[in-house]
This record gives sequence, C-alpha cells and structure tokens, in this order.
Amino acid sequence: MDFIWLIFAHFIGDFPLQGEFLAVSKGRFWYLMLSHAIIWTACICVALQYLGILYLWKIPFLVIGHMAIDFWKCRKPATEWKYIYPDQGFHFLQCLIVYVVNP
Repeated sequence: MDFIWLIFAHFIGDFPLQGEFLAVSKGRFWYLMLSHAIIWTACICVALQYLGILYLWKIPFLVIGHMAIDFWKCRKPATEWKYIYPDQGFHFLQCLIVYVVNP
C-alpha cells in the first residue's frame, strides 16, 4: 500500500506541476528539463520521506534518470502518444527501485 504514495507523488509531479510551458519547452532547453526533473524528484522525495526511506543516493538517481527518460521522449514526435507508455513505465520503474532498494 505504501507504494501508492510514490505513484501519487509521481502523477502530481509529472503532470499538474509540469504545466504546459515545461511540457512544450523542456525538450528545447536543458535547464527547463532540469527544472522539471527537480520538481518531479521533490514530489517523489516528499513521499519517500513520509515513508521513512529517503536516502541521499536516491536524489541524483531520480533527477538524472528522469532527465534521461524525458530527453529520450522529447526526441520523439509530439503527436505520437505511443511514447508516453514507455516513458511512464520507466518512471514507475524508478519509483519501484527507490521503494525497494534501501540500505
């Protein structure tokens, strides 16, 4: 049941807190991609802290991983929605990793 908190945090950070401006522009400007990745990571980290499993290594793992995934997706045609599924799948995998792997 705790994993649901991470999924909830993911959806908050990846959709409403991203906004249209970042969604459209993050593929053209690296600092906007970084901004989006940091906002998303902050959402995930709040949930991890709530669950008592936030460790320092998870922050760069989430930021860099999110940037890499979104950088890949932003290089695909924006009109092809089929790329949203692997994008979301990789983000869920990131959430699962930081949920399961704890020192």
